[in-house]
Amino acid sequence: MLSEERKKELDILMERASCAGDEYYFDMEQDEFDEEMEGYEEEEFYKSFCRQREIGFDAYQKEIAEQFRHITSAEELHYMIADYNYDDGVFAVEQIVMNPACDIVTAKMVYWLCQPCYFYDRYSSPSKCDEKDINVDWALLLTKMEAKANANDFQTGLEWNGELFDEQPDNLDFTKEPYCYVPLVFR
Repeated sequence: MLSEERKKELDILMERASCAGDEYYFDMEQDEFDEEMEGYEEEEFYKSFCRQREIGFDAYQKEIAEQFRHITSAEELHYMIADYNYDDGVFAVEQIVMNPACDIVTAKMVYWLCQPCYFYDRYSSPSKCDEKDINVDWALLLTKMEAKANANDFQTGLEWNGELFDEQPDNLDFTKEPYCYVPLVFR
């Protein structure tokens, strides 16, 4: 069971990760940034975007990714992604599902929340997604997740006391193309 203090630490890391994947404020002129952020100077996202602007976009992503590498608990990873707003981008999601401690329960939830049906219906597979598709980053993540699942690299045995989400659509026929290619552990 996670302590309230640890939950706060993980929530802050997720907020930082959401910022790490967002170039919007990074590319702003300083005066525009200051105007946009006026009144938010004490907020974590303000501090995160300031750090990102100070050290650079890629350096900030590496810094945050390194913090995720120190998480070795499937329970912590699941907690972090359970209420994630997927509109905040793929960076934080990737840090969680590609972490060696990520459990298949978490991975399956994330997989279906990433809407693989869009890619299977449109391209016959996430790996065949057109690079001009606005959702190509999600397709790349799904492709990585499928490879990790097919290699049996997700952990098992997560004991989660919270709510679990099963977002898999009910009407999929896994015996026919293209859905027969969905990894067994995600079905």
